[in-house]
Amino acid sequence: MKKLSLILVFSLVMLVNTKFVQATGENTPEIKSESAVMIDAKTGDILYQKNSSEQMYPASITKIITGILAIESGKLDESVVISSDAVRAEGTRVYLMEGEQVPLKKLVQGLLINSGNDAAVAIAEYLAGDVDSFADEMNAFAEKVGAENTHFVNPNGLFDEEHYTTAEDMAKITQYAMQNEEFREIVSTKELPWVGEGWETTLRNHHQLLWDYPGTIGVKNGYVDESKHTLVTAVSRDNMDVIIVTLKAPTSRAAYWDTMALGDYGFANFERKTLTAGTEIEALNGDTYPLKEDLAVTLPKGEEPVQEVNSDGELQLKDANGNVLLTHTLFKEKEKEATTTVDSKSVEEVDSTFMQSVVKAGIFLYSGLLLLLAFLVILRMRSQKHKHKKMRQVARSYVK
Repeated sequence: MKKLSLILVFSLVMLVNTKFVQATGENTPEIKSESAVMIDAKTGDILYQKNSSEQMYPASITKIITGILAIESGKLDESVVISSDAVRAEGTRVYLMEGEQVPLKKLVQGLLINSGNDAAVAIAEYLAGDVDSFADEMNAFAEKVGAENTHFVNPNGLFDEEHYTTAEDMAKITQYAMQNEEFREIVSTKELPWVGEGWETTLRNHHQLLWDYPGTIGVKNGYVDESKHTLVTAVSRDNMDVIIVTLKAPTSRAAYWDTMALGDYGFANFERKTLTAGTEIEALNGDTYPLKEDLAVTLPKGEEPVQEVNSDGELQLKDANGNVLLTHTLFKEKEKEATTTVDSKSVEEVDSTFMQSVVKAGIFLYSGLLLLLAFLVILRMRSQKHKHKKMRQVARSYVK
């Protein structure tokens, strides 16, 4: 675990760099979880945060990373032989048997629906050879998606002081994972028949809000004594998709109530604004540039994004408080200068090209005339030579 002073410094830096949108005119909910964040799943804009950059123990929401890595491996149809280490995993299990052969996809389902710790170990061993090597892959993945204050040592979230994350990092990880259709399908599954050598049952998804909160589409809950109750939830409703992370809630009930309170707050106070491709944006010099793609930001309802174009050709979309929500390159200044230079010299270049063409045509015609004249001179000389020869022949005939 890093020292507390380093954590505080990092938290301050993250707070400064955060794309945070605050709704006005509405009281934000009071929640019991020690850390939480809510983001728009499409834009990544933060709609609510509480200690979102503070390091916490994740418990079983760790399995979100294990699951997406397994899915992206491209090996879901392959068969995994269960090891003795997987069978001996502590905590919640799907009761795998040593030597049992299980498709990787089925292990992912047991991992994400029933929170099987044994399935997590089996996945790690199959994909990376051992748990430690798989943890390295998890950390590389976290870095790739921008989860910079996260470190994993196992695939299931069992407690370790060096196994930690933040609410903001888990939101980024989940935002990435939820873009995968296979992942979305698995975490949204409420019940699944399970037939294994050691257990035959119907798995029931541990995420209770799939039944209790309209629009919920997953993803994962967790608990160990040191982390208390952790919960990651994706909700889609009213043209809005949000991801809510609550960490270290005192009870399971508190985690669920906090999540629903944040969801209600988000859907009541925010909406996504989109500038469509082709929209003309005016730069500082008065020139306009069309957007080549749709740009979306999330703002309090009734608020429009503030557009600013700087001298470098970057369009910034800001909220009413001046927070930059999105930066998009409209044009590159060097390219603009080059274009302007070409425009200012276009007339001169046209005149120069025309004159060059005239000169070339004159030279061609003059050369042609010289060749024609030379040809005529040669013909005349040959004609005269022939005439003189004939006259000499006639003169000789008279002499005889």
